[in-house]
Amino acid sequence: MTAKAPSSPACLAHEADDAYMGFATRGEIVRFLTDFDAAPAADKVEMLRQMLPRIRDDVLYAELRSRLSAIESGKSVT
Repeated sequence: MTAKAPSSPACLAHEADDAYMGFATRGEIVRFLTDFDAAPAADKVEMLRQMLPRIRDDVLYAELRSRLSAIESGKSVT
């Protein structure tokens, strides 16, 4: 029995580049983290809210979500 080739591009979505799928690239994430560390506290919430939907990595997403929650609740974030 021969394996059938996928019948549509959606079948190959898991193989697509993160940027193609709307996620941030490694370079964008590095730049974001650099800018985030240097940003005034007042800008950090909005920066995180804009970046979170573009993070594909579960561990990084959880870390950034935790930072957002800490900022919103008024706790210190290191």
